[in-house]
Amino acid sequence: MASWDQSALSLSAQTPTFVRSVYFRYALILILSTALAASRTVFASEYSPPGLYDIEHLTLDNGMDVIFKQRSGVHTLAVRLWVGVGMQDFKCEDQETPHFLEHLLFTGTSRFTEAELEHLVADHGGSWNAFTGNEETVYQMDIYSRFPDVAIRTLHEILTDSTISEENVNTSREIIYREVGGKPSKIRQWFRLRGVGINGTEKAVIKLLPGVDYVCEGLRTADHITRQDIIDTYSRYYVPENMALIVVGDFERETMLALIEQTFGRIPSTSAPERQLPVPGEVNDFTEETGTLSPLLSNDAVVGMMFRIPGFWSDDVFPLMIIEHYLHFRLSEEIRIKRGLSYSPGVWRENLSTFGLLSLYADVDLDDINAALGIMKAEIDKVVTESMDNDLLQKAKMKILLQNVQGYESNSQFANYYASDYVHFREKGYFEDVEARIEAVTPADIARVARQYLSLEKGVVIVEKPTLTLTQFYLFLGLLAVALIVIAFYLYARTHKRIIRRK
Repeated sequence: MASWDQSALSLSAQTPTFVRSVYFRYALILILSTALAASRTVFASEYSPPGLYDIEHLTLDNGMDVIFKQRSGVHTLAVRLWVGVGMQDFKCEDQETPHFLEHLLFTGTSRFTEAELEHLVADHGGSWNAFTGNEETVYQMDIYSRFPDVAIRTLHEILTDSTISEENVNTSREIIYREVGGKPSKIRQWFRLRGVGINGTEKAVIKLLPGVDYVCEGLRTADHITRQDIIDTYSRYYVPENMALIVVGDFERETMLALIEQTFGRIPSTSAPERQLPVPGEVNDFTEETGTLSPLLSNDAVVGMMFRIPGFWSDDVFPLMIIEHYLHFRLSEEIRIKRGLSYSPGVWRENLSTFGLLSLYADVDLDDINAALGIMKAEIDKVVTESMDNDLLQKAKMKILLQNVQGYESNSQFANYYASDYVHFREKGYFEDVEARIEAVTPADIARVARQYLSLEKGVVIVEKPTLTLTQFYLFLGLLAVALIVIAFYLYARTHKRIIRRK
């Protein structure tokens, strides 16, 4: 504000009296502000989905954020309720707690059973779901646009009036186990804690993220999580200042705002929790990793390399996005198309707030492990040591940009984007124009980022070979069967001799 005042004073000393009026200065500021806001839209990337970054942001009196995006022409309404709590807010032994809570909010309220809630949503052309991620929990509602009250009031009701009974806790515990592949046995957990049954990829993650429970050394369980633990988590994190409501689609603004104020706006104001998301320590060990009895049986291997990269707050994420796509196509071309070594080679990348991971991988025959790894290392080294040609860079950009245009067609896709990028919005006050940032990346950016994060000495090689091939397993079974037959025959013969001697 100081710079604006100084500009106005400087202007007023050199202009006529009517120009120096306070009204003119306010009008000038308003015009310039409007022009700056308009320029953001005018100069946005031509590949940005139309209107994606043009949203309305409100904050209710209790501190809860609201994001509106009106889109007419399609009679749907997409609502997302974002809550600032995820698995990374907890240590390994408690990481299922927010997931547990998410499930329990769908198990019924004082007015409706779980089945009645399902029918209520479906009868109005709606569907709903939720997920718990590493750093957030998001509740999703998509419904016919004539029923905004059903969407808002139902989400508000499960948030504020769910019956978290002991019975529902026990039922949800079993559902969670089915969702994650079954309840881990004590024997399996005992072996896991001693490093048995951990694959090479998991070991590489643990090595690259010291001090962070992104991959747990033990298997996550929900056995010890109590109803009180869940209620405590709800009380701490499910507060207005730690939540946001995102509404996208065909709705009347004033009606929607009044509806939200009557429901979510009446939740008592409570300070947001101080979240301390983990920051990984320094990495000093980059030795190769293999699985320990994982996989146990297979005729194939999985090979790859994994690197630690920065979190999504870093500007380096945008060059890394391009490198990811470039390497994906190079691996596909060199490993699959030209040599036929793998069915589905590729590149995987994930960015959280404070860290990220980039991994190259390929499924190969046991005899092709070294060949596939050699290609991967050569492609990475090329990115690090050779400057990417500008024409090649433009092609890589175009693939991402054209995919992005196609990726945001529905109201649901818009709402999902706002929910997934809300942490950035909360910090910066705007949704990042990803397309413009990608377009701005230069060959120098690619070279700098590649050298900083992807040099070969900073990557962990992963080789996941089976403990036994299927051929070896069947051979073992055959030898075991022969051994059992021999032993049985020996025992029979010995017993038969004893019987003869007695006679």
